[in-house]
Amino acid sequence: MQNCMEKYKNDFAIRFAQLMQKNLIVWKELQRQEQKKLYSWKAIGWYLFVVLLGLVPGKNEQEYSIIFHCIEALFIFISSIIIHIGYRNKMYQNEIKKSLFPKLLKVFDKGITYKFCTIKQDLFNASELFKKEVNSTSFDDYFGGTYNNVEFCVAEADLANVVTRKNQKPDRTELFTGIAMRFKMNKNINSRVIICSKSLFNRVPKGYEKVRLEYEKFNKKFDVWVKKVEGDCSEQIEARYLFNVSFLERFMQLKTAFKVDKMMCSVYGDTILVLLETLKDIFEMSHLLGQIDDIHQYNRLFDEFASVLSFIDVLNLASKTKL
Repeated sequence: MQNCMEKYKNDFAIRFAQLMQKNLIVWKELQRQEQKKLYSWKAIGWYLFVVLLGLVPGKNEQEYSIIFHCIEALFIFISSIIIHIGYRNKMYQNEIKKSLFPKLLKVFDKGITYKFCTIKQDLFNASELFKKEVNSTSFDDYFGGTYNNVEFCVAEADLANVVTRKNQKPDRTELFTGIAMRFKMNKNINSRVIICSKSLFNRVPKGYEKVRLEYEKFNKKFDVWVKKVEGDCSEQIEARYLFNVSFLERFMQLKTAFKVDKMMCSVYGDTILVLLETLKDIFEMSHLLGQIDDIHQYNRLFDEFASVLSFIDVLNLASKTKL
């Protein structure tokens, strides 16, 4: 990533500083207004209300304990403050991102935007990464567009299977929470390939066979499976052709840049779907209670953006070559 993205790093830092200088007064005022809401009369009233809830005796409580209820009230009070700070911080960061990220991403390519981009639900089901059907999706924090003539989308995603029964509460099974990335290649892969981070719970998917690649560092961290086609052995050849050392290095860079432990990938046709499981927010700015003009925060942002674009760069996904 460093070699192919280094050319952007200086421009990225300069652009970040320029945008900060131009918008700092407005953003600091926004920060101040959001901070004030943490101790507004409305907020204080809510804090007092939840404290009183902690002091109220339980329905089946036989003997009232003032010590227990004081501890309970204190716990609820602290929790409500933490939740309120988290909510206000999210609102504050989202407002800044709307004006900062669209301009910042232009450093890499004018075809990249910070906007709403979804990954179709059918793609998750076609990926064969889940045992249950994905029929409920929600997205947050997204960027995408076209880079090196390749369409891509990156978004925070929450995927679930929801079963609705008559006169009963819907049964919801969480399938994935984290970062979803879709890359549309300008070439087709005939065989389906699945990659997963190594785990004791990994099993060979039905109809697939395991592939060991000629890169031991990757083999130690990931399992790779290729879907078997009766009477055809070309699928393993395709997988080995696609998964050269450059691909594997950049694939691992995504995992490192976003600081995740579990990673899944499905490759078929002209699409690569990458899923990084994490509860962390991505593309985060300085915290509501932090220093907004800290120039060093751009390093993390750059690594996250650059790891995705580097994945496209090094793979040469824009190639028209058909395997």
